[in-house]
Amino acid sequence: MAEALAAEMGAQLARQLELPRPILEVDCLSLIEKFLKAEAIHSEIGIICRRTVRFLEDNGLDVAHIRHVRRQANNATHVMAHSETHWDCREVWLDRPPVFLIDQLQLDNVTSPI
Repeated sequence: MAEALAAEMGAQLARQLELPRPILEVDCLSLIEKFLKAEAIHSEIGIICRRTVRFLEDNGLDVAHIRHVRRQANNATHVMAHSETHWDCREVWLDRPPVFLIDQLQLDNVTSPI
């Protein structure tokens, strides 16, 4: 549920920032499947998936812009999700990452394949 809500917020943020062709990368394969079958899912997560898919379509995108990535390619997201920081509000970092994330980003940069 949390990843579905994060995906929805990511799509909305991409639109607000006027990103031309955003790609939503998710490491939860079952969520990707839910996006692809959104119309057939009758639950809270189905509603979120339908809303996100419709939002993408209304903005000239489609579910082809939602891709699965291995969890190893998404470590920074997990560091943020499991950080000891308690979020009092929504924060967006566009120019610089939060300090607690820098080590993971540097590690990802060193270990990512060329």
